[in-house]
Formats: sequence, C-alpha cells, structure tokens
Amino acid sequence: MPTSMTGCGEGVAAAGGSSCRVELRSVNNRAFKFSLRAREGLVGLEPRAEAVVRRRVRRGTVHMGLDLTGPAAVAPRRIDRVQLAAYLDDLDEFCAGRVLAVPRAVDALLGLPGVTCEATADAAALEAAWPLVAEALRRALDALDGMRRAEGQSLADDMLGACAEIGRLVGAIRERVPQAVARHRERLQERVVNLLADRGVTLAEADFAREVALVADRTDIAEELVRLESHLTQFRSLLAEESTGRQLDFLAQELAREANTVAAKSADVGIAHAVVEVKTHVDRLREQVQNLE
Repeated sequence: MPTSMTGCGEGVAAAGGSSCRVELRSVNNRAFKFSLRAREGLVGLEPRAEAVVRRRVRRGTVHMGLDLTGPAAVAPRRIDRVQLAAYLDDLDEFCAGRVLAVPRAVDALLGLPGVTCEATADAAALEAAWPLVAEALRRALDALDGMRRAEGQSLADDMLGACAEIGRLVGAIRERVPQAVARHRERLQERVVNLLADRGVTLAEADFAREVALVADRTDIAEELVRLESHLTQFRSLLAEESTGRQLDFLAQELAREANTVAAKSADVGIAHAVVEVKTHVDRLREQVQNLE
C-alpha cells in the first residue's frame, strides 16, 4: 500500500509519576529531514529519536515536539541570578536618574532574555528518561503511520482512476490511427488533383503511394502508444507497493513525454483532443505522486 508523506500523530506515555507527550508532523520533501522541538535539556535525545523515526519514515520532513514532566523530566528551568541582578542594577540606575520609584517585584523581569534558562542535563538523566520518551514516540509513530497510510490509499485510488482514463484514451487513439491515415490520404489526393488539374499533369499512383507512406511513417505513433501502455502497467503495479514515490514520479514524467511526442507527430484533430485529455490526467498524476513516500 502506498504511503503519503503528510500526516500527524500524537503519543502519550506515563510511568512512575512522570508523563511524556510526543507530537509528530510530516510534510513533503524529496529527502528525509528531522527536527526536534523540546526543552534545551532534551536536545540530547534528538539523535536517538531521529534513528527511531528513520526506521518508519523513509522520505519527508518530520517535525517532532517533545514534552516531559514529572520526576523523569530533565534539565528543569532555573533562574540565572547573575543576569537577574544585572537587570535589577540597570533598573535601579534608570529609576534613580529620573526620580522614579524602583519596583519592588521581579515578576515582569522573569520574561526577559537570559533570566530563566535550562539546567544542563547529564547523560544519566537522559538515559533514564529515554524509555518513557521511546514509548510515547512509538505511539505517535503508530498514529502517524495510520494517517499516512489512509491518505496514501486515497491518493492511490485517485491515481488508479486517472490511469484508467489514460488507458481508455490511449485505446481510443489507437483505434483512430487507421482512420486518420485514410483521411490524410484523401485530403492529400484531393489537394494534389486540384493543384495539377490546370496543368494537365497527372501523378502516378506509385508516386502518390510513396508520398503517403512517407507521411504515414513520419506521423506513426505506434511505438509511443506501446510505451504509454507499458508505463501505465508499471504505474499501476507500483501503486500496490510501499515507498515507490520516486519511481512513480519518474514514470509520470515519462508518460508526459510520450504524450507530448504523440501530440507533435499526429496532425489528426480527434487524436489531438484525446492527447489533451491524456496530458490533463498525466499532470494530475504528476501532482499527486509528489505526496507519496
């Protein structure tokens, strides 16, 4: 089953009075990228978390939010007394120079940059916190996978419908080719007859047949139609597998190239209209595959 690159999932785990909440959000990207948003002291867990996510997500940008509370929480926030004292000294000096009363509360100062900071977490604290984080992360990944697979199936169903339409149009073009050649022969013969009538010249049937054959060879689209059908077969097959977004993207580009070649080689109006529809559906495929892992 194909998997979408977009989705979100949340996982919560609790043990020993501590609680961990992990939130995952994934968006499209040609490669894999990972970022962790957490308290400064928990940044040390990023390599472990990324390794776990990499085993489940092959492509896309994954943003992870981590919140850990309780006894297992590492790097609690603390007040930088030196920085707070520096702010208070500046405030005293400012008020003294303007004959203002110095505020006696420090509540407003706590939000200033550098007043509160994260305490440094040691390796032992991170090691002790990891099992709880890993469990919450596993649950978040399960939820993320569920959403990504559901969306991937919807995308696959939509693309299979587009493939069916392209296949129908290719079949219609194939059926129209003999008629197009016959009509071209009739138009060519009519033009030649009208052109030579006033000059009393006639064109030998062999010469006329040779000219028609040359035109038919230049406008032959049989190979392009075979490749279109072959690409469609491969496309449908890959939609039944996992993590085939790159291959599907390549096939969608090939479908577009073959459709453009058919349009360039054929002078038949009916075929041209059918190719326009084919290209519309191919563009839809090219847009949708960008969402698949």
